[in-house]
Amino acid sequence: MKDVASRGSMTVKEVAMVLGVAPETVRANAKYMFPDIFNVGKTTYLNETQVTAVKKRIEGHHNLKSTLEVLPKTALEKRLIVRQAINLLNEEIEELQAQLDRAKPKIEFFDQVTDSTDAVDMATAAKVLHLGVGRNTLFNFLRDNNVLQQNNQPYQSFIDRGYFRTIEQKYTKNDGSTSINIKTVVYQKGLDFIRRLWKERYIA
Repeated sequence: MKDVASRGSMTVKEVAMVLGVAPETVRANAKYMFPDIFNVGKTTYLNETQVTAVKKRIEGHHNLKSTLEVLPKTALEKRLIVRQAINLLNEEIEELQAQLDRAKPKIEFFDQVTDSTDAVDMATAAKVLHLGVGRNTLFNFLRDNNVLQQNNQPYQSFIDRGYFRTIEQKYTKNDGSTSINIKTVVYQKGLDFIRRLWKERYIA
């Protein structure tokens, strides 16, 4: 058998050997599909496209194994299998890329908030949520939606859900006396809650 890779084609007998069928089967199917390639007294050669077409037709009639399940026997057969495998891999890569693109906003959001193992203040929350507003506007929004009370402390139900907590901060007044300020901070669950609430009110 000549070097199939160098000439880029296969004879009817070579195709039959690869497919494990009789040469007459290959010849009959090839003649049906490509009658112009047959000349009396001359050896018939099938190029890569013709081999693939004949192979598919024979597989349809004889229920042969798929190309990827057949051990390649020639250089041309290997090229056919590699090309089909590359096409399948490219399709999988495109699907994975599409899934990554759909998940990108959520990934970016959690990348920004996972640096905080506990909670963040409202100014930081406004920044990482990328809502286009600052701390005071976010406070107003949460008060208007009955999440925070007028003193900017969360209602107990939202504390119980693990969205917020309050902390005491001591500070010194101008007269030297010490006072305590109650500050509201947001857990990571609370950040996600605020983002969803904002989307429901302004985007949906």
